Amino acid sequence: MAVPANALAHAAELERRDTEIADELAVVRDLEERVAAIRGQAGIVGEALERVPLEREDLARRRAEADGAVTAARADVERTGSRVTSLESGRRRREDELDRARKEASTARDALADAVAARARIDERESALAEEERALLAEGDALAEAAELVAASVRDVGRVTESAGRAPGTSLAELDDWGSLVRSALFVARGTLEAERERVVVEANVLGTSVLGEELGAASVALVRRRLEASAR
Repeated sequence: MAVPANALAHAAELERRDTEIADELAVVRDLEERVAAIRGQAGIVGEALERVPLEREDLARRRAEADGAVTAARADVERTGSRVTSLESGRRRREDELDRARKEASTARDALADAVAARARIDERESALAEEERALLAEGDALAEAAELVAASVRDVGRVTESAGRAPGTSLAELDDWGSLVRSALFVARGTLEAERERVVVEANVLGTSVLGEELGAASVALVRRRLEASAR
């Protein structure tokens, strides 16, 4: 079959445009995923940081209660210990009464050990919470740095509005606002590119159908070009 040279050239141009659009789409989709990941993680970090002062308040309340429990337990140890000492030094001591006093003293010592351990656990949790806060703040800084890199790539996308290329900021709230704006801009850009690519595919299929005399359906641009080149041999 004689395939006009201009048809082959047209098919080659359509394939070039299709490839170009596909590359742009890949960039936009990648940026959408990166922005979504940054925004999502910023939200998680923000929520975790909001819980820190609330837990600190709870720990302060528990610490006060634990201090009171330790003070009361120490007083009970002194009281029961004094009772045992008094009974042991008495001139007419009763063994059954002394046994009870010794058991009470042992129980008081155990209670003090438990109270001291509970107080120590609160200290441990406070230290762990401070470390968690430092890690969260560091993660927030890392997210801001990652957003700066993405913002630079967004500015290289010619399909987005100028406002979408603005600096993302450094706070988690700023990252959330930036992420919302950029995702919307990228969504519009992706829709435009997908529509353009669909038009190129339609144009290629119309070209192939008119030259080959058969309905090609929704063949890819590359397939249309190969069909035309094969028919030209």
